[in-house]
Amino acid sequence: MPRLAVLSLLLSSFILLAGCYSKRSGAGAASPPVIKFTSVPLAGIDNPEKVNTIKGRVTGAKPGQQIVLYAYAKTAAAWWVQPFANQPFTTIESDSTWQNTTHPGTEYAALLVGPDFHPPPTATVLPTDGVFASALVKGRLAFWRTWWFPFVCVFVGVVVILGLHRLRLLQISRQLNQRFEERLAERTRVAQELHDTLLQGLLSASMQLHVAVDQLPEDAETRPAFDHILKMMEQIVDEGRNTLRGLRSTSDGAHDLKASFSRVPHELGHQRKLSFRILEEGAPLPLRPVIRDEVYSIGREALVNAFRHSGASNVTVELDYGPKQLQILVRDDGCGIDPHVLELGREGHWGLSGMRERAERIGANFKVRSRAGNGTEVELCVSNQIAFESDPPGPASKALRMLYHRGAGLAESASKKRVG
Repeated sequence: MPRLAVLSLLLSSFILLAGCYSKRSGAGAASPPVIKFTSVPLAGIDNPEKVNTIKGRVTGAKPGQQIVLYAYAKTAAAWWVQPFANQPFTTIESDSTWQNTTHPGTEYAALLVGPDFHPPPTATVLPTDGVFASALVKGRLAFWRTWWFPFVCVFVGVVVILGLHRLRLLQISRQLNQRFEERLAERTRVAQELHDTLLQGLLSASMQLHVAVDQLPEDAETRPAFDHILKMMEQIVDEGRNTLRGLRSTSDGAHDLKASFSRVPHELGHQRKLSFRILEEGAPLPLRPVIRDEVYSIGREALVNAFRHSGASNVTVELDYGPKQLQILVRDDGCGIDPHVLELGREGHWGLSGMRERAERIGANFKVRSRAGNGTEVELCVSNQIAFESDPPGPASKALRMLYHRGAGLAESASKKRVG
């Protein structure tokens, strides 16, 4: 029993001492007060006529303690008590929040002080004596003074410029399409009238002359002259037909440039054997009607010159549907063009000048490179934004191009069946 009593006494003493130590430790480990800002006004230059609301919260404050606010004026390089020198204190509410007004500054400070603290109206350095806690915060920048605002302005500006550029292109395209439809209707009307009047008249006269020549004796002195006239009239009729095809083919034959250019030798009735190739690179998209008309006319004129005047043995057409532009290259290994003719054109002929004018009308780049005896190269480049009706990026573009090729293949097969 005495031993048990001693152990009980020692245990009680240990528990008592542990409790006292715990109380002392708890009292000594009390957390210091902390000030936080919950609403900070915009940063600005000190303006006596302007005040903004500033808010915050303080934890761990004791009764009687208050907040003193300061705003830093960068121009004066000093701290100014807020809101006024005769009203330096801000009361802490029962929910530990505080609120007051302040003049603009680049930085703001909140000091937790006791009731006997006398804040200086201005100071180059914030006071520390008698201050239990403090907090500093920079003034909130206006959105037009933030680092990201210039980038947003540049982005918006680029978007607006691109949008206006796109809108302008659409307007130009609409105007060009309207002009093309009007011009196409006029060309069709002219071609029809020429066919019904001039060409039919020449055919009738040629037939009557042929009948008259057949009635002449074989040994008549005038028969060779009449035969020569008949050949000239046949040539004029053939050239007239080709001209009418050129006037009317743009409405129904130039949707596929490769197929349209491949028909040019047959339309010209070219008899001399030569190597003619059409190379196509990239997947084509449908051309805008007015662009299609001008591009086909320029390419056809270049081919006509190569077949009729160059004396070439090889003629090549390259169609390149690149990511930025449509390029058409007509190349031959013929006699070339005299530099004087290349620069000024041939009197009475409008082929080169007509091609240049067509290229200028659609905003395309047109070049002719040639030397006498070294062949000729005609190059036409049209921007994709001008040339194509649509050029959607990515999978949509591929799908559209596949559909376009499939439709063109079906149309070609159907045409062959009809011909067969």
